[in-house]
Amino acid sequence: MIHFRPLLVMTIISVAAFAVLFTFGRWQWERYETKLAAANEPIAEMTIEGYQPVPEGLQFVFGVRPDTHEQGWRVFTPVQYGASVVFVDAEFIAGSAAPLADEVRVPASLRLGAPITGATIRPEPPAPLTLSPRPLQRLWFAVDLPAMARNAGLDAVADYYLAGTYVGADGRATANPFALAPGADALPPARHLGYALTWYGLALVLLVIYFAYHASVGRLGFRAPRPPED
Repeated sequence: MIHFRPLLVMTIISVAAFAVLFTFGRWQWERYETKLAAANEPIAEMTIEGYQPVPEGLQFVFGVRPDTHEQGWRVFTPVQYGASVVFVDAEFIAGSAAPLADEVRVPASLRLGAPITGATIRPEPPAPLTLSPRPLQRLWFAVDLPAMARNAGLDAVADYYLAGTYVGADGRATANPFALAPGADALPPARHLGYALTWYGLALVLLVIYFAYHASVGRLGFRAPRPPED
């Protein structure tokens, strides 16, 4: 039969630590499942034409390109499209240094009024730990369309933005790397799976250490059954 006399303080700490590790593992597993589903979900696209850029409404959103892992600022240009205004993400300014709004022009792909085709993205609300925006400099650390619209003094702004094609300094057009399905981001699903397995593995190691220590100090073991008395 098994005898077990747990140490009170060690048990309390171990239970708390196990709960934290298991919670992190479950969170990463859920992110893995969400991204796996998002990877197979088609992204809605649309084409707009007959629009008019609003140069004074440019806003800049910090981001890390999923394709090159380069830091920089996405240029969100509002365009008047019929009775509504649509933000178009059509340029990327590389570098962590904040751009000066007065020195940035409307992206080249929007100046001539050519039709814009891109993914329609409805952004999720900013995460709790997102850095605070700097509205006076038009700088944002998450896509917040309502706040960006208020900052630009715009009304009737669509609840989606258009992830248009990026045109580099050499004039070559490339697909917008931020055109990701809802729930997806730069981190691939496999990375979240690895994180989940790591957290679960640490939780398992904690259990092994907990019971091994109790066994080493004689608080956990097996006792031979008592022989029947005559």
